[in-house]
Amino acid sequence: MFDYTYHGPPFRLWGPEHWLAIVGVALVGLGVALITPRMNSRGQAWLRWGLASFALANTIAWDLWQRAHGIWDAAYALPLHLCTLAVILAAILLATRSYRLFELLYFWGFAGATQALLTPDLQANGYNFPHFVYLIFWTSHGIILWAVVFAIAAWRYRPTWRSFPRVALITNLIFIPVALVNWLTGGNYMFLARTPVYATLLDWLGPWPWYIVALQLLGFVVCVLVYLPWAIVDRYGGGGTA
Repeated sequence: MFDYTYHGPPFRLWGPEHWLAIVGVALVGLGVALITPRMNSRGQAWLRWGLASFALANTIAWDLWQRAHGIWDAAYALPLHLCTLAVILAAILLATRSYRLFELLYFWGFAGATQALLTPDLQANGYNFPHFVYLIFWTSHGIILWAVVFAIAAWRYRPTWRSFPRVALITNLIFIPVALVNWLTGGNYMFLARTPVYATLLDWLGPWPWYIVALQLLGFVVCVLVYLPWAIVDRYGGGGTA
């Protein structure tokens, strides 16, 4: 389960283990959404800190596993991919109740982490259930969404149209040091240096660096789509925007 070399049946895109993981992530998110509003303040505090601790434990466990197998390398093991960074930010969101972090993680999660769930990079080495890498991959992406759902359910946070420019600015500012780290280490954090070796949506967006521009435009469209439920509530449910 914890070995570096995996000899079991390989992970297959849209195979049974893929569906199992997607359904599992969705069910936990649904559980957080339904249970949190029914909890008293003490129960919400336990869930809040439990999720925050889980996010940190997930990050630490992944780092320790790489070090234990002697494969840790600054070119790919730093928490600088969108989702690995988001896991740490999810813990900070839960600890600080930062609305700005909520805005960022709402769009990173529902527009970004969901893409990783649909085209997981488990394809590269074939790690499948119940291997540690399989479990850490799905729970690390899941915790981003679960933290956002908790913030919505417990604190009534929600994105607004004004969230768009703030999230776009912060994301592009983060790209600058990440690109520098890529240049220094030869890494490919946030896929700013090249497309992944496995099939993803990026393969359809052109060569470097044009796929980065196309991805930003596509990302804006996807962000609008994940915001639409709130726009519909505002339009037909009489809700307001913050």
